[in-house]
Amino acid sequence: MKLHLRYILIVCILLCVASNGIAQGTTDTSDSADAVSRAKVYLLSRLDPRTGRCLDEYEKDNPRHGGMTALCVYALVTAGCDVHKTPVLRKSIRWLLETPMEGTYAVSLRASVLAALKDDRVRERLEGDVRRLVRGAYDNGAYTYTSAEGKAFSAESPFDNSNSQWAVLGVYAGVERGLHVPMDYWRRIEKHWRAQQQPDGGWGYGARLREGKLYDRPYGSMTAAGVATLSICRDQLARPNIVKGRPTPPSRALTKGLTWLEKNLSVEVNPRKNAEWYYFWLFSLQRVGATTGRKFLAGVDWYAQAADRLRRQQNPDGSWGYGQRTAETCFATLFLTRGEAPILLSKLRYEGSWNTRPRDAVNVTRWLTYMFERPLGWQVLDLIVPEDGKGSRADWQDGRVAYLSGTGPFELTDAQTDRLRQFVRRGGMIFSEAVAGNGEFTLDVQRIAARMFPEYRLAPLDEKHPIYQLQFLEVAPRELQVVDNGIRPLWIHSPRDVSLALELGPTKQRRWTFNLLANLYLYLTEKGAKSPRDPAGWPEPAAAKPARTIHLARVRHGGNCNPEPAAPERLAAALTRHGVKLKVSDPMPLGRIEAEQYPVAHMTGTADFTLSPDQIQALRAYLAAGGTLLADAAGGSKAFTKAFRREVLAPLGETKLIPLQSKLFTDAPTPMDRFRYRKATAAAMSEEQKSAPRLEAIYQNGRPVVIFSPDDITAGIVGYPLWGIKGLHPTTARALMTSLLLQLGNH
Repeated sequence: MKLHLRYILIVCILLCVASNGIAQGTTDTSDSADAVSRAKVYLLSRLDPRTGRCLDEYEKDNPRHGGMTALCVYALVTAGCDVHKTPVLRKSIRWLLETPMEGTYAVSLRASVLAALKDDRVRERLEGDVRRLVRGAYDNGAYTYTSAEGKAFSAESPFDNSNSQWAVLGVYAGVERGLHVPMDYWRRIEKHWRAQQQPDGGWGYGARLREGKLYDRPYGSMTAAGVATLSICRDQLARPNIVKGRPTPPSRALTKGLTWLEKNLSVEVNPRKNAEWYYFWLFSLQRVGATTGRKFLAGVDWYAQAADRLRRQQNPDGSWGYGQRTAETCFATLFLTRGEAPILLSKLRYEGSWNTRPRDAVNVTRWLTYMFERPLGWQVLDLIVPEDGKGSRADWQDGRVAYLSGTGPFELTDAQTDRLRQFVRRGGMIFSEAVAGNGEFTLDVQRIAARMFPEYRLAPLDEKHPIYQLQFLEVAPRELQVVDNGIRPLWIHSPRDVSLALELGPTKQRRWTFNLLANLYLYLTEKGAKSPRDPAGWPEPAAAKPARTIHLARVRHGGNCNPEPAAPERLAAALTRHGVKLKVSDPMPLGRIEAEQYPVAHMTGTADFTLSPDQIQALRAYLAAGGTLLADAAGGSKAFTKAFRREVLAPLGETKLIPLQSKLFTDAPTPMDRFRYRKATAAAMSEEQKSAPRLEAIYQNGRPVVIFSPDDITAGIVGYPLWGIKGLHPTTARALMTSLLLQLGNH
């Protein structure tokens, strides 16, 4: 019984933090979702259908009475169970509200549940539970199973760090719902946890005096609890500096705790406890990710590895563990549920004041999750690549927005600039803000952006851009600057402070800043239809030895001929699966492209352009020699489409629409029986048009020599979702180009 008691206490403690946000690894989220679904069925079966009370609940004379039901309800609500559509869950919540609870664990867990419900009808009870928890500490910030009522702590006083952690997380659950807690409380809590930390940086169940020093044996789950608790205390106590935009000095105790976790990390056992409290250890570890943004520890993608192990360990009935399995199943469910959230923001850590507002990314991702009912996560991402390369590759594959916050001075090395540039080219975007409107930081951003993207310039964002009006019209700040490639923003910078509003929360005028980020989220995910993770999952080229090589020429012209430099890279990866090696030239003028070497040429762009008579003649010669020109308006650019029709199609002859029955589609290695378009494009089409091609072609001797798409293909090849692009769905865009190259690149 003692095992489950500790499980529950420590659990609930960390439960409150679950609403903070989540750092997660790369894993198969569909498999995790299936595991969570089966776990929910099991947990619902552990609730009495008549009363809602958990069948494994503690007896009334046990101070933990109520805690098991609260833990079970918390796991179910967090996993997405709809309270309104689940009668037994409503009964459980009613049971929790009506049942007297005195113990630290039970009250904290109930506070976690009430905060997670986000229902103002239970706010009064939440306030009462938080007051009871604040009042229940000793004068030094320690807790025991029952309320200490602020009594003076002595060497004989019963206490443990499990209850202490649990209580703090229950209190923090109230803070997250807007309740006020005195700063003196957080000072006492921090003092206790600093005193309990062992010389090696870890924490145990409760250090006692031994030979004049506090001593205990540290282990994984309690050390993770210590790290999470100190993170909460640091954020609360640093609030005055945060509001003023002053850097918060790093916590030495927190750093030591993280170092202990890195040195002792394991996803197979609870470090220094082996199998004991294993599932709670994973949940505690996930809470460290939630509070610190550490997606990697010691170069290990801990979430991905642990999630894979949990999926393999799950029992046929959906539970985990042996014997009485409710607590273990709750921990595993909470781990998988919180960890599978796709990352939206990657907060960049660099040499300088990168973390002046430590809760900004947490708060905005949590708010977006609540607003749009789509789990979203965040992570801290190092700009400096370790020499051994650990933790760098998968880091950059997750997330859509690289969030850069700070004050001047600010500098990046060439290696850091290259890493960020590659992230953007693969579909990512940089969003930066000058803390407290720091002008020096903005000047440095302008200088670095010009170095990173010399072909474009930082300019004011158009007032009609979707980021200002896609859903919310009341947004701030509006004086945003942007580096744009003609299809999408590569870098958005705010010379005015954004992070302060995110740090303090979405109330009154600060809500306008949250509205801006909501518009940005909708813009980057096609109004929430796609996951922000979509562009990150770049396929690795297959290991098969290529049977042949296709040479593709890119046409250089004056209409922004290379807006997406990563498109050829992804196209080459797609062709590798067909046993073909694709060699792509740098953009070159029409007069230098020979059909014998380059049987296919690709022309794209986003702006107006003109061709000289010599260039038109060179194109005629290329086509007559057997070459084929493929072209598309990148981003669905109207300016490029107009120029291409005028400069290329009009001089060469009549165009015809290519029907879906064309051999170009039916005889393809992978036949294309329907076309798909991006969400914004399809919205303006009839049902019949939504599956038909809109490609135009010029034929010579029955052969299509020019194939043009006024709908975007180039951005689709890269693969990112984005609202407003007039184009083919990324899956169709890659399949189309792959098919055409396989058929036309035979020289």
